[in-house]
Amino acid sequence: MPELWLKYIRFMRVQADVTRTRRVCDRALRALPVTQHARVWRMYLRFAEHVGGHTAHHVYARYLRAWPEESEQLVDYCESHEEWNAMTLALVKVLDNTGFRSSRGTSEYGLWVRLAHVLRVHARDLQGWDVERVMRDGIGRFADQAGALWAALGEWHAGQGDVERARDVYEEAVTSVRTVRDFALVFDAYAEFEQATVAAELEHDVEHGRTGVRTALRLVQLERLLERRAFLASDVELREIPHSVRAWLRRAGLWRARADDSALTDKQRAKALDMERETFAQAVAAIDPRRATEGHVDELWLAYARSCGDDSARRAVLDAAVAAPMGSVAELAHVYVAYAEHELARGSVEGALRVLTQATAHAGSTRVDYRDESVAPAQRVFKSQRVWALLVDVYEADGRDSSVRSAYERMIELRIATPQTVVNYARYLEERACFEDSFRAYERGIAEFGYPVAIELWNIYLKRFVDRFGGSKLERTRDLFEQALDGCPSEYAKPVFVAYGQLEETYGLARRALR
Repeated sequence: MPELWLKYIRFMRVQADVTRTRRVCDRALRALPVTQHARVWRMYLRFAEHVGGHTAHHVYARYLRAWPEESEQLVDYCESHEEWNAMTLALVKVLDNTGFRSSRGTSEYGLWVRLAHVLRVHARDLQGWDVERVMRDGIGRFADQAGALWAALGEWHAGQGDVERARDVYEEAVTSVRTVRDFALVFDAYAEFEQATVAAELEHDVEHGRTGVRTALRLVQLERLLERRAFLASDVELREIPHSVRAWLRRAGLWRARADDSALTDKQRAKALDMERETFAQAVAAIDPRRATEGHVDELWLAYARSCGDDSARRAVLDAAVAAPMGSVAELAHVYVAYAEHELARGSVEGALRVLTQATAHAGSTRVDYRDESVAPAQRVFKSQRVWALLVDVYEADGRDSSVRSAYERMIELRIATPQTVVNYARYLEERACFEDSFRAYERGIAEFGYPVAIELWNIYLKRFVDRFGGSKLERTRDLFEQALDGCPSEYAKPVFVAYGQLEETYGLARRALR
């Protein structure tokens, strides 16, 4: 049945009778079931496109009522016949239809870009369209992909001869786009526009045989635009990823580079340094420490302190840093250590001790878990091994023996001492001929750590004891070896047995060594 109708339509097309052919197509659509309409519509649309004019638009209107997802066919038809008004109207209708789904998979953004292209390129052929309102509607809908639409709007104004308005649009665009990709697209279009403006002014001056002030002004505007590029790109990056530590550091680096530029005046360089510090202040205020990306907030605080010109300003920044929220306890510990090292570099041991004492002081319960992220870093930093290690080093370098001992004892009490800490404490006491205190330090460490760590401490402890007393305190030495072996897993006991045998062989009885 459909073949007869299709042959009939082909026959009528040969007759070149538009009205009768159209009526035959209409009769075929009424006679055939809906499932077979697609075959008729293919021939009907080819006939309508061949005829063109009002007939084509009338046929497409009927077709799209049944197949709205094929609206792009009408757009393509209008474009191929250079019917720009009709093409624009068709695109606007598609975009206004919130339920439209393209059969070709074209996104809504792709349709907007196509509409912007028509409005920009064929603006003189369009009538009754508020181009700026239409484009700004698209920009509002696609704030994260608005680069192409902004560029098209600027080019449209430039094509209309409204240079100042085009510049205003480009300026608005480079300060409002949200992605680096859009910024690159808009800035390139802006730079090309300014270059074209300069070229036009130069050509005008050549024709009239003079050098105009307008040309010099355009050149200055172009130079300033190119100079601003890095800062404008930084603005976009910060809008796109406001919690990026690296983005803020790059922003401050731009001001530092400007401050180091010898071509600038002293006043300009001083202003650049002020802007660098202001940038750091904005950064630490804007970034949420727990949402920071590409780095940690402590990096910003320390860079902020380094940017200050005098010690009092640096101390003020570092004091603010240790009081500020941090993303982790490791970050806060890093700031405290850096603060103390800054004081040491200035020769202020008391200043360093003040900072480290502040970090290790804790009035509340000492049962806080150092790794418990639900507790604020400021309430856990007193258990930082890094801070305590530096505090011990400062005490030791300053010759404060009692303070060194107190610090080591406090580390053991807080259960933050490592086996190496115990060894360091014992050796410190041994170097000062406090041998019994040194041995007690080993015993405290052994009691603190279970096997297999304890066996390593036992090996060091027993060797030091034997080296110290030899065979003069043999019974006490034997008791220590027996304590070491008591409860020691068999897989860790061999070094102790070997050392015990050597002790008996050297200072004791051979039969005990064999036993």
